[in-house]
Amino acid sequence: MMTRRFNWVALIALICSGCLVSASSLAQTLTVEGKGTVQIAPEFARMSASVSHTADTAAAAQAAADRVMTRLLTGVDALPVSKDSIDAGQIRIQPRYRWNPRAEIQEFQGFEATRILAFKLTSLDSLGEALEMLSEQGATTVDAPQYGSAQSQDARNRALAIAYARALADAETLAEAAGLTLGHPENISTGPQRAPVFRAMNRDAPAAMSAEMAPRYEPGQLSVSASVSVIFTATP
Repeated sequence: MMTRRFNWVALIALICSGCLVSASSLAQTLTVEGKGTVQIAPEFARMSASVSHTADTAAAAQAAADRVMTRLLTGVDALPVSKDSIDAGQIRIQPRYRWNPRAEIQEFQGFEATRILAFKLTSLDSLGEALEMLSEQGATTVDAPQYGSAQSQDARNRALAIAYARALADAETLAEAAGLTLGHPENISTGPQRAPVFRAMNRDAPAAMSAEMAPRYEPGQLSVSASVSVIFTATP
């Protein structure tokens, strides 16, 4: 009696095991990726410049760099900037040497003081004026403006929606080609969030400017991209 009961239990377990294997063999997935891109107009520019001066003493080099920085800050105050974005607190002072190949020694050239200025320009209409001011007031180096927009997150959300729609379209096409019925998304993941990419635009040449006009700088569009990877269930 015990032997028969054991055999029935073993048989039921074997049948159930076969059911599980069969069910798992029917489960299939489709993995697709999609990418979306949205272009937006830049709204502001992050500006940066530096001032360097070399003198016989560290104090003299610093004093010279400080004088130029004071002029630059005065010029920045006249621009449409975010006041809390102004940063002029960085300074570096170091000795400078030059290699003398004849004497085969490093010759002391003096001390170099470098100060860095950064600020956020809130109106791109003043971009030419800002760049002109930095060079005229003695900036040693003026870096390329870094453009941005307060609409970047909204643009990324729209790019994600476009990316998912493209991934879904690919999944539907693949499922139809493979003779499968597409199910629900089992897993959705996004790619790394990247900073907006500046895209220059071709524009007609402007009319000749008078000597009093600030030079024109017209930035192009910001390209905001997003990518998704989606795993869909599928059945025959």
